[in-house]
Amino acid sequence: MKKIVAGFIVILVVMGTTNAQSSLKQTIRGKVIDKDSKLPLPGANIVLLNVTPPVGTSSDGDGNFRITDVALGRQGISVSFLGYKTVTIENLVIGSTKETILEIELEENVVQVNDVTVSASSIKKDEPINKMAAVSARSFTVEETEKYAGSRGDVARMAMNYAGVVTANDSRNDIIIRGNSPSGLLWKLEDVDIPNPNHFAENGTTGGPVGMINNNLLMNSDFLTSAFPAEYGNALSGVFDLKLRNGNNEHHEYLFQSGFNGFELGAEGPFTKNHKSSYLADFRYSTMELMSKIVDFGTSGVPKYKDFTYKLNFPLKNGKIAIFGLAGSSEIAMLDQNVNDNDMYSTYGQNLYSGSDMATSGIAITQYLNDKTYYKISLTGLIQQGSTKIDTLDTDKDPHRYYDNKYAEFRTSLSATLNTKYNARFTTKSGITIDRMGYDLFSEMFNREDQDLRTYINDGKNLIKGINLYRIFHQGTYKVTDKFSVNPGLHFIYFDLNNKYSLEPRLSISWQLTEKKRLSLGYGLHSKIQSLYTYFIGSHMPDNSLVQTNKDLGFTKSHQFVLGYDMKIATNTRLKAETYYQYLFDVPVQQRSTWFSILNYGAGWGPNTTDSLVNNGSGQNYGLEFTLEKFFSKGYYYLTTVSLFDSKYKGSDGIERNTAFNGNYVVNGLVGKEFNIKSTMVLALDLKITYAGGKRYIPIALDASQKAGETKYDESQIYNKQYDPFFKTDVKLSFRMNGRKVSHEYQFYVENVTNHKNMLVQMYSVSKNKIVNGYQLGFFPMILYRMTF
Repeated sequence: MKKIVAGFIVILVVMGTTNAQSSLKQTIRGKVIDKDSKLPLPGANIVLLNVTPPVGTSSDGDGNFRITDVALGRQGISVSFLGYKTVTIENLVIGSTKETILEIELEENVVQVNDVTVSASSIKKDEPINKMAAVSARSFTVEETEKYAGSRGDVARMAMNYAGVVTANDSRNDIIIRGNSPSGLLWKLEDVDIPNPNHFAENGTTGGPVGMINNNLLMNSDFLTSAFPAEYGNALSGVFDLKLRNGNNEHHEYLFQSGFNGFELGAEGPFTKNHKSSYLADFRYSTMELMSKIVDFGTSGVPKYKDFTYKLNFPLKNGKIAIFGLAGSSEIAMLDQNVNDNDMYSTYGQNLYSGSDMATSGIAITQYLNDKTYYKISLTGLIQQGSTKIDTLDTDKDPHRYYDNKYAEFRTSLSATLNTKYNARFTTKSGITIDRMGYDLFSEMFNREDQDLRTYINDGKNLIKGINLYRIFHQGTYKVTDKFSVNPGLHFIYFDLNNKYSLEPRLSISWQLTEKKRLSLGYGLHSKIQSLYTYFIGSHMPDNSLVQTNKDLGFTKSHQFVLGYDMKIATNTRLKAETYYQYLFDVPVQQRSTWFSILNYGAGWGPNTTDSLVNNGSGQNYGLEFTLEKFFSKGYYYLTTVSLFDSKYKGSDGIERNTAFNGNYVVNGLVGKEFNIKSTMVLALDLKITYAGGKRYIPIALDASQKAGETKYDESQIYNKQYDPFFKTDVKLSFRMNGRKVSHEYQFYVENVTNHKNMLVQMYSVSKNKIVNGYQLGFFPMILYRMTF
C-alpha cells in the first residue's frame, strides 16, 4: 500500500514538473443579484482579495461583472453594494481551462443609514441558500461532494457526513435522517420534485448503490433535515434541494472523467456567439463491469448503468427560460453459478434479475413583473419503472419462478410560484403544484399453500384516468431587525385518490444574539402520502379474490420541533448544536395486532409493505447533534459531527420498539490538507473516520427455517438486536495540474482502508442449511482521472 501511494505521488509530481506553466491566468465573472427579489444589482463593487495593487470592477446594468488575468489557485473576492450586507467569497478554485462563473446574492440591510463604515465579512457557508429555512438546514458546495473522502462524487454520500444522518450501511446511499425511514426524503431538482435519482433504485425508497445526480453539473444547493419551510411538502424526514448550474455562455468547455461512477463525457458552451443562451450536457457509462474483473465488490452480479443530464438556458429581456432533464437506466443479474461465499446479496440456489429506469424533463419560465415581484412556472414529466425477478433452482439447476415484481409510475407536474419583496423587511413566496399520476403495478410470489404463484397486486391507470395530488403553500420572512427574523408559513396538501387532506403550519425564528452567536427555533407539521404500491396491494379473500384494502389510507404525519445554537469560534470555524423532537402519528399499521409499521419502510429489500393497513400507529424520534467545522482556509479544513438519537415506534399491538433505523449514535471525523507544489499544481490529502451504532435486525429462527425450507424470523425480538458497531476509514489522495489548454486531475482513494468487516445482513441459506453472514464493502481501492479542456 505504501509503495502504491509513493509511486502515485512520484509520477504525478514528475508529470506536473514537466508540464507546469506558471504564467497561466483565468477569468472570474458572474452576476450580482438581490437575494430576495432576484433582480440584478448594477454598480456593485467586486474586489479581488490579497493582490497588490488592488484589482476590482463594478457590475453593469444587468448586474454582470468580469475580472480578467486572475492567477490560478485559491482566490477570493469581496462584493459590496450600498445599502446591502457586504460579503466575501474565499477559496475559489481557479483552474486554467475553465472559467469561474458565479451568481452572487446580496441581502439588503433592514436599517438604512446615510454614513456607515462597512467591513467585509465572510459569506456564511453553513447557512442555507433558502433564507426562509432557519433551522436544520445548510448549503453545500460542489467542491464538498468531491473533497470529502468516501463521497465518490455523490451528493447523498456527502450528506452522510452531516449531523443527523445515519452512515451504518455503505452498500447504498439511502439518506436516513434522525431515525426516519429513507422514504421520507424529498428530492428536488430545479425547484420541481423528482423520483429516486439513483441507479438500482427500489420502489418507495430514496437510495441506491450509485447516484444519478452528477456533481460536476451542480451549483451550490441546500440540504434540510427537519421543520423545513412551507414550500416543501409531501416529505417527512428531509429535503435535497438541488440546482443545476448554467453552461458557460461565452466559451465551449469539455470534460472527460473515468472513475467509480463511470466513464463520463461532458460539454457546455453558447449556442451562438451573439446570444447569451447556453447548453450543459453530460453522459456517464458504468465502469463496474470492467472493474469487477480485478476488484471484488462483494456481489456476484455485475452492475450495468448509464445516465444523461442536461440543461439549456435562454435569457429573456425580463426573465429566462430553462429546459432541463435527467435520465438513467440500470440492470443487474446475480446468478447461482456466480455466487461466492462472501456474496452480500445472493444466496445459492437462485437467480435474481433486477433493473430500474428513471427519466424526467421539464421547462421553467421565470419572468420579472417589476422591481419587487417575479413568478416562475414549471411543467415537467417523469417516469420511473423497475422490475425484480427471482428464480429458484431445482436439483437439476432448472429455474422456477419464485417472485416477480414490476412497477411503473408516470407523472406530469405543473407548478407556479410568486415571489414578492415588499421592502427590506418583508418578503413572501406563494405557490401551487398539481401532480397527475399514472401507474402500472404488478407483483406475484410463489405460495406454498397454492403450490403456484399468487398475485398480490395487479393494477394500473394511464395519465388520462390517473390520480391527482394538489399542494398549495404561502410563506414569508419578516426581518424585525438585521439580527432577528421570523419565517411563518402554511402548506396544504390534498390527494384525490381517497379525498384526504392536511393543513400544515410551519414557523422558524432566527436570532443573531451577538456577532458570533445565533439562536434558532423551528416547528412544522409535515405529512406524506404512502407509496402507490402500498395503496394498491391486495388481500386474498376466502374465495381467492383480490381486494384492495389500503386505498382509504390517510397521510403519515409528524410534529417536528427543533432548537439550535450556532457559535462562531474563529474566522472560519463554527460550533453548532441542535436538539429536536419528532412525534409521528397516523402511521399505517396492520388492523390485526402485529409489530408491522410503515415507519420501517426501506429497511429491507423490495417493497416492505402489506395489506389491511389502518392509520393507528405512532412513533417518536429525539436527539442531540453537534457539529464542529472549520471551512477550508489556510490550506486545510476539518469537520466533526456527533449525533445521539433514539427512534421508537408502536405497531398495532401497542408495544414500543426500536425502529429499524435506530442506530443510537454516529460519529464522523473528516480532515483535509492541500499542498501547493507550484502555482499550477496542487496535491491534497483527505481522511474520514466513521464510528456508528450497528444496524438493527430481526434474528432468524434457525429451527423454523430448516423445517420450512425458507427464512423464518424470530418475531419475539423485532429490532431488539444490533450488529456490531460500524467502523470505516477512508483515505483520498488527489493531484490537480493546470495546463494551457488541458487540465488534469488524479484521485487515488481507498475506502475501508483497515478492511474492517461491517455486517450488512444475515441470511438463511437453503443449500447450506445454516445462517450465513453478508458483509459490507471491504478494502476498496479506486482511481479517478478527470480532464478538462
